[in-house]
Amino acid sequence: MIQCPKCGVELEENANFCSLCGDPLAGKSSEDPAYVRSGKARKDEKFLTDYQKLTGFQKRKIFWKISGIVLISGIVSTLLIDFFVNQRISWSKFPATIGLVIYINFTLNTFLRKKVVFMLLLSFLSVTGLFTLFDFYAGGTGWEMKLGIPVLVAAYVIVLALIFVIRNSGQKGLNVIAYSLIASGMLCGCIDALITIYNRNSLGFDWSLVVMVSVLFVSVLLLYIHYQLRKATDLKRFFHI
Repeated sequence: MIQCPKCGVELEENANFCSLCGDPLAGKSSEDPAYVRSGKARKDEKFLTDYQKLTGFQKRKIFWKISGIVLISGIVSTLLIDFFVNQRISWSKFPATIGLVIYINFTLNTFLRKKVVFMLLLSFLSVTGLFTLFDFYAGGTGWEMKLGIPVLVAAYVIVLALIFVIRNSGQKGLNVIAYSLIASGMLCGCIDALITIYNRNSLGFDWSLVVMVSVLFVSVLLLYIHYQLRKATDLKRFFHI
């Protein structure tokens, strides 16, 4: 048995590099770059967990399975508690429906992440179904057609536009935050306008004006800083600094 001169671990006689620290052994592999690279690769691989070695889709699939177990368990237990206490399904149908829609959206995000438009369309339909069921549970007031679905349409259109703008941005940085803030301000404006139409039958803006002005000021500042930093980076590349 021989020992690694760096960490002292015992190794086989024919070892070319340390199996623990990855360093080449003197007189064995220090003159052979292939052995050195092999040892370093094994060392780096040892520090990676099994989870870190998974692809993005595999990680999302694990999260989807775990969230499914949690959400379905919560839905079933909520329904059972409500049934045994009240001898019928009453309040539990609200959280159960929400949990089901959340799980549907987790599923869409897991398997349709690359098909953004199709994923958002199915997600929109699932949340529309949620609003419709809530209105049905409440006795059929019709609020989902007058207020809920219009707000939902505005939200999904703005999110889709935001994804398109971010994906087509060259250099991503503070501009992503700025675009997200602008989208949030636009959504607040749409919600405020739709609520005033629903309540007063006339278009108007109340609280959203303050939000939109504040968001616009911060967004312009972030975009200015972003493009100033981008110019500095481009100059450094041009002069090879």
